[in-house]
Amino acid sequence: MQIKKITSGLAQENGYVLEKDGTVVVIDPGTDDPRYFEVIEHFGKPSAILLTHAHFDHIGGIDALRERYQIPVYVHRFETSWLTDGEKNGAAAFNLPVPAMKPAEKTYEGDMLVVGSIAFRLYHTPGHSPGSVVLYMKDEEVAFCGDLIFKQSVGRTDLFGGDQKALMGSIDRMKQLLPDSTVLYSGHGPRTTLEDEKRTNPFFKQ
Repeated sequence: MQIKKITSGLAQENGYVLEKDGTVVVIDPGTDDPRYFEVIEHFGKPSAILLTHAHFDHIGGIDALRERYQIPVYVHRFETSWLTDGEKNGAAAFNLPVPAMKPAEKTYEGDMLVVGSIAFRLYHTPGHSPGSVVLYMKDEEVAFCGDLIFKQSVGRTDLFGGDQKALMGSIDRMKQLLPDSTVLYSGHGPRTTLEDEKRTNPFFKQ
């Protein structure tokens, strides 16, 4: 498996291009940074764009990708309309243009998502936003957690639909359900592990 992190944009958001056994997916492309296309040129054509949530800094690159590759965007059903709504996705709060021209094509259904040779266990983790999810790869012990957990911090809850109590409840669930060895690929900042966050993250002790 290959994972390439691409950090870009006003919020220095982490997007990811993931390749496993010939299947390629893009997770949270925050901008249309040309590095996405460079990595895809190396990895192969992507099959889908997966969103951990639909804030503006995680969706700014989806139109360029889906136009070029004719691939669907997946998001939690609570946020299907967010891609084109600057009030909900936060773009309006920063006086930015709406980052996407049309809604997502697909919603996550059930507990699993299989795209080609890649299988994700889906966890609905509201708090940062109502439709935030964690995309967990059991065989690899890797989780793409969006803005739920950062290295020694957690996601903000002062944007539309944010809920601090729900966020902490989602974190508690992940602490119980995921192995300590899980590598967390966050929406901002460096990767970390659940074990390290249990030991060093001050929010985990609240």
